[in-house]
Amino acid sequence: MKKILYVGTIITALFLSACSSPKSLTYMKSDIVQDGFHRHEVESLYIDYAALSEVAVAEILKKVPLPKRVIVTDFVDITSLENNTKVGYVLSNNIKNALINNYKIDVVEAEVSKYFKISGNGLKILSRDIHKLRSTDFDVRYVVTGTYTHTDNEFIVFVKLIDLKTGIIKGSYAHTFPMGNGTQQMLETK
Repeated sequence: MKKILYVGTIITALFLSACSSPKSLTYMKSDIVQDGFHRHEVESLYIDYAALSEVAVAEILKKVPLPKRVIVTDFVDITSLENNTKVGYVLSNNIKNALINNYKIDVVEAEVSKYFKISGNGLKILSRDIHKLRSTDFDVRYVVTGTYTHTDNEFIVFVKLIDLKTGIIKGSYAHTFPMGNGTQQMLETK
């Protein structure tokens, strides 16, 4: 009887730990590569951008009351502060989806303010002066911004929730991923 109780406890613990484990942010995918007359199956690492966004949003919202609405900027390369790749749009749109669908937060399009601009290179904040961003033209207290950087071996994402009234970063998230073929393709120009 003790053995059955012991085994039952272990199975329950394993089941509960599996249910509470976080969603994986990466996955492997097999690709067939043909080189001349030879075909090779190669496993490549890919980032689950939706899962990454859900984890990032949960993390940046931890310490603030749930806002009614936010602005989300396009993610930009940390070196150039430009969004010249697909990854910036994919990340910002997945963040918007997570905010809207998981938290029922309104995402305000940035054109409502003269200090935000959408151009061919993405959405930009046109001023570093926090007083200019405290506009009464729109009722938004927070902006979600994101940057990324990469090397040949890794891809790093940073997400911040910034209080527009104070300029204080209220939530922050960062994650490093191994560089995979999918990420390299997303980093190619749009």
